[in-house]
Amino acid sequence: MRPKTVALFALLPLAVPGAAAADPLSRAEAVARALDVNPEVRRSREDLARLDGLIREATADALPEVTLLGTATRFRDPSLLNSPNFEAFPPEFGDAFQPIPTSLYEGMATLKQTLFSFKLGAAIRAARLGRAFGREELARARQAVALAAVQAYNQYLLGLERVKIAEKSVRLKEVQLDMARGRRVAGVATDLEVLRFQVDLGNDRARSLAVRGQADLARGRLNAVMVRPIDAPVTPTDTLDLIPMEVSIDEAVREAWGNRSEAKAIDLSERIHDQLITVAAGDGRPSLELNAVYGYSVREPGNFFRGDFTKWSASVSLKVPVFDGFRTAGKVAQARAERSKVAQDKVALENQIRLEAKDAVDRLNVARSVLEAADLNVTQAQKAFDMTQANYRLGAASSLDVLEAQAALTQAESNRLEALYVHANARAAVRYVMARDPLDPPRPGGPRLETGEKP
Repeated sequence: MRPKTVALFALLPLAVPGAAAADPLSRAEAVARALDVNPEVRRSREDLARLDGLIREATADALPEVTLLGTATRFRDPSLLNSPNFEAFPPEFGDAFQPIPTSLYEGMATLKQTLFSFKLGAAIRAARLGRAFGREELARARQAVALAAVQAYNQYLLGLERVKIAEKSVRLKEVQLDMARGRRVAGVATDLEVLRFQVDLGNDRARSLAVRGQADLARGRLNAVMVRPIDAPVTPTDTLDLIPMEVSIDEAVREAWGNRSEAKAIDLSERIHDQLITVAAGDGRPSLELNAVYGYSVREPGNFFRGDFTKWSASVSLKVPVFDGFRTAGKVAQARAERSKVAQDKVALENQIRLEAKDAVDRLNVARSVLEAADLNVTQAQKAFDMTQANYRLGAASSLDVLEAQAALTQAESNRLEALYVHANARAAVRYVMARDPLDPPRPGGPRLETGEKP
């Protein structure tokens, strides 16, 4: 090989984005970073905080409402002068009844307390169930982000392994080209054979650059999941390994329906809508309320807090709706319809989970079979290439035979790598479908748990 060519190819990794030194990153670390900053997870946390606010809002109706009021009024009231029988008063009293401006100051506290309501307890229970629903939505988001991080990490590993295979193929082609040139000098090879190796080497170098570009794109996707700069360098510490996993479709479906956040959330949604029906019906039922006022009403501010100027009232009101134009009946009908829709969503979710479980388990089984076949193909292709290359040195094989054997070996290695990648993703998908940690092996607690939150 020419010295300039060797030097240029040796410096090529330095020109590839992301090839700079970077902190080591494992799958578990990638998942942890994604769960910490991913927008979908953060949005689910904010939804949970909003549900906490709804609980407080619903609970407020069960607690007393206390308000402090203060007013200062300046007024003149000619109501007596406008009385129809004012002219009947003796004239000497006319001046005494002339209105004069005056001031009135009031300060008081009001108390409002719901004593009984059919919809109050149901509203509080619905709000608390809503928070449980929010926790399941957060768990679902965390599971989805964890799976996306694992798959992105595996894709980057696949890209790096493809680069290694491409570089290995280029190095072998360089050795073959040097061998062909030596055979041509010895007079046992033609210029056409040398040209074939040169063309094949050029094609492999082009493919190597394309594979590097694909690996760089996979690195960008991994950084995107972790919400890092797309071109940030990443040095993976894990590899694409075969980790045996045996699971039946029935087991996957059973565990998925028992543990999936979506399944728990749909059950909570049914219970929430049951409470909302009660809330809607409560508008047409009796309610009991206490209203109380206590304070002072004075013309002179100095009279505040004197017993003679106290002002208070207390009342208990019973509200019995008789007819509201079928407004409550309409609300109840809407609430029942929403409850029926949730029941249909549950049926659809059951079918979806069964389908996802079957698809994930089938993919896992197929990937295992393909990987077993790929291992045999690599062994066979390697032996065939070694024999063909030895025969070429002895003149018992042509350059085309060597190129075909090399292409078969590269394809077999690529197929095995693809099978490892598919099997790794299939394992993660099966674990995700079953609501397990998509990582192999799983982290303590898994992605469902928040810091400080009990399972």
